[in-house]
Amino acid sequence: MRRIKIVMALAVAACGSNTVGSSGPCETDPPDPACDISCNGDDGLCPTGFYCSAGGACSADCTQGGSECGDGFSCDPRGHCVRDSGGPDGGNGDGGDCPSVTVTPMAQIPTVQLLLDRSGSMDAGFGGGLNRWQAVRAALTGANGAVTRLENRIYFGASTYSSDRSGSCPDVVSTPTRAFGNRAAIDQLLQANLLADTPTGESMRKIVVDFVANPPMMGSPPIVLLATDGLPDTCANIDENGNTVAQNLSVTEIQRAFTMGIKTYILSVGNQVGAPHLQRIANAGAGLDPATGAAPYFTANDPTQLATALTQIITGTLSCDFDLTGTVSDISQAGGTVTLGGMPLMFGSDWTFVDNNTIRLLGAACDTFTGGTSTLSATFDCGVIVN
Repeated sequence: MRRIKIVMALAVAACGSNTVGSSGPCETDPPDPACDISCNGDDGLCPTGFYCSAGGACSADCTQGGSECGDGFSCDPRGHCVRDSGGPDGGNGDGGDCPSVTVTPMAQIPTVQLLLDRSGSMDAGFGGGLNRWQAVRAALTGANGAVTRLENRIYFGASTYSSDRSGSCPDVVSTPTRAFGNRAAIDQLLQANLLADTPTGESMRKIVVDFVANPPMMGSPPIVLLATDGLPDTCANIDENGNTVAQNLSVTEIQRAFTMGIKTYILSVGNQVGAPHLQRIANAGAGLDPATGAAPYFTANDPTQLATALTQIITGTLSCDFDLTGTVSDISQAGGTVTLGGMPLMFGSDWTFVDNNTIRLLGAACDTFTGGTSTLSATFDCGVIVN
């Protein structure tokens, strides 16, 4: 799963150290019986001297009057180590005032380049009074299209590709930029006339070259969504689609994109492409062995299926992993409250730690985040974020 970078805005700056001189009451042998009390994120369910850890059980880093916190620190009523007001910092300590720290996640934004087959076969009827090309446009830039709904959450760009057998090949036409708010430019692009052929491999090569010349913003993963309705041909041989040369070229170019950090998702508009080729290019796009991999690909046979597939692919580019700019000192003891859209999430079922720098939304919470615009925030106990 791809990670999303968090920019952490500290709500407070005065937070005492978590430096510990010896083991707390839950690390002794045997541990204090209070350490077995389940608290479900509520400090109030723990006895005096204990807080509710991220693991859902009462815990404490220290005991009142004990030596666990080390020089210049003391134990607060909830079992956290806080800096003394007259400690070794020359009297500039926190005076025992150690509020929690709230962080505001800012999601890393994927860069999605739509690569759309503009060959003559896209004129075939597709149901609902639309041909395939019209259905693609409606599913992307219509009133409820995927780009329309997500243009301010994803950097979108688009390219159409084909060849008219007389001009340049491949004929790739693109939006000027990949950007937020790019729906109008993409919709304008999708009003282009259809041509004849399907030089998928050569067109994919041009997209990779463009990504190299115009890379995404720092930290934004580059992604290609390839939508096609037929087997590929080549610029050298417009009748190649019945053989393997053009198919192998498509696999090779998609593999090359992956080695350069560009993942490719595959959508068949109609069922004329054939499962064997779809599976091979989907495997290549995911970095798997083309012959033996089992990467998912999508097939749509009517406008409704097409809209569903495009939404599923595009929302799937949004991640539910969040990288913290600070480090959690001990994830087994970290007290934290994570909210999504103002609603608290339960540790273990709605969110968890991946490691000391990463949290992950789970299940329905992940679906809510990727499918909407809810804001994620997290509050950690004093001393949990150590740098």
